[in-house]
Amino acid sequence: MAMPDQAAAPAPVPAGTPEIRIYAHSPILYWWVIWAYGFVCAALTYFQGDRITLGDGTKSLFIHPSPWVGLSYSLLLLLVIVATAVRARGVNALLLVALLAGAAVATYFVMNMPGLWSTPPALLLHMNLAFYLLMSSVLFVVWAVIVFIVDSLSYWRVRGTQVEKVQLFGSALGKAPESWSALHIRLTRYSDDLIAHKILALGFIGLGTSDVDVKVSIFGGGHEQFRIENVWRASIPLREVQAAMGQKATVVI
Repeated sequence: MAMPDQAAAPAPVPAGTPEIRIYAHSPILYWWVIWAYGFVCAALTYFQGDRITLGDGTKSLFIHPSPWVGLSYSLLLLLVIVATAVRARGVNALLLVALLAGAAVATYFVMNMPGLWSTPPALLLHMNLAFYLLMSSVLFVVWAVIVFIVDSLSYWRVRGTQVEKVQLFGSALGKAPESWSALHIRLTRYSDDLIAHKILALGFIGLGTSDVDVKVSIFGGGHEQFRIENVWRASIPLREVQAAMGQKATVVI
């Protein structure tokens, strides 16, 4: 006669059961705008820039004559740093937008103050062509490796009623695998970060990222709760979980 705890144990997942994977991404996912705009600045500098000779005349640089190119690159870099370090949700999003708008207006007036850019000390901000190419190329390689390789080494997997956190090569690093047999799973998608989710991840054109809160009710009582951050187009795998698990899953999109 089976023991009570054995009777409550779920059946193993049959072979061939389809699986749904949910990938979390690191904040560097949003840094694509920096290397992309850096290549734009490089193109502007190459086609519209002036050649400047330094030292003994053997070294020449391409520099765009307008300080707005370098200034816009610097401001975009600062924006992405702030947006990936501080989440702008609710009232904080409105405050951040107001702050950015105020900074833009102040920058415009400062840039157009007569004499400020022509008399010493001239507040000019110029980067040469080599700077844009170097920064954008290195950042693109780092971004691609992390987003497409490193982030894919760990993911959440739903198979039948099994919820697992898969970490490839995790055993080699001494990390024990995590797995739960779910009586019910609740997935709630949050796309309320104005800068990261809506703008940098192109959420305003139907793409975007989301944070997903997961609550798993497990066999034997109790539950596990965790958050999966920066999920690209999260509604797709969440709908797949809903379709696969039926009434055993509650999905809030």
